[in-house]
Amino acid sequence: MPPRFSVVVPTYNRAASYLPQAVACVLRQSCADFELIISDNGSADGTEQYGRSLDDARIRYVRRSPTMPAGRHFATAMAEAAGEFIVLHQDDDLLHKDFLARADEALRAHPQAHMYAAPIWRQQHGHGWMARAMRPRDGHDDVALAGDDLFVFDGDYAAIQFFDPIRHFVHPTLAIRRQALVAVGGFDPGADYQSDLITQARVLLGNQLLYDPRPGGVSRVHPTNFMRQQGRGFRKRFFRNSYVELIAVFEKAGADWQVLLDEYLSRLSEKDVIACLHEWTYYRAPRPLREIGFAALRRHCGSARRYRRQCLSKLGPRNLLRHALTRN
Repeated sequence: MPPRFSVVVPTYNRAASYLPQAVACVLRQSCADFELIISDNGSADGTEQYGRSLDDARIRYVRRSPTMPAGRHFATAMAEAAGEFIVLHQDDDLLHKDFLARADEALRAHPQAHMYAAPIWRQQHGHGWMARAMRPRDGHDDVALAGDDLFVFDGDYAAIQFFDPIRHFVHPTLAIRRQALVAVGGFDPGADYQSDLITQARVLLGNQLLYDPRPGGVSRVHPTNFMRQQGRGFRKRFFRNSYVELIAVFEKAGADWQVLLDEYLSRLSEKDVIACLHEWTYYRAPRPLREIGFAALRRHCGSARRYRRQCLSKLGPRNLLRHALTRN
């Protein structure tokens, strides 16, 4: 009988640093109905010796040779999972000991849902550890948050929040129904954009998300994080392509992303809309996306004078020039 969960850990050269801690957090889950797949992407640091030394029947160590591009590695590893639900777990992050138990309880109570997710703790320099909750259509409910109540999201409205630079949930604090992942063609192997967000959007559109406001793990911030090692030019292409691909996913599914995004921005504060616009103009996101953001900011500001002042002071002349010069 297949396990309830497959926890898939793609790894590369982290046997001496983060990988053992990530594995230890998975093995002490309060829900024991899982398999752990450690997918070694041709590491040369002792990862193979470490993986083969683990003595637990739930662990499956797989060695890849030659080394694959990251997106294809993730897609290949997830395609080998046998569980009813799949948790993609980066090798440097940590999973809360009750994450699988919470996911199991929620998914049994809502068998029609294709995804379960929770916020993640992330260290922010000078601000300590932070986790941000997603915004339901009807706004935050402090009583519901204090009571650990589960939120049921329309998948389209959940997916539109991937345009927000604030990531309200990311791997490993989400579980995807394997059949739903197979139905959309598996994990997207794209190398030039955020294939995890693209995959999640494909699964969510037309489906349902269960959102647990309790943080489900820790996203570790360190100098060897992938994006911290990339140059400015790569980051600009990466994030712009992410927005291009997200728009394509919505349009292919027949979901009106512009209406959904406008609705979402109308429920944000002026400060949050500016944060979105700052990222979209800096990374030269597709012009229709930026135009929706500027329209939302005009509504928030109320007067033309305040709107001009906020654009100049909060977005800055350089981002405004980027917007003016980028026509597509």
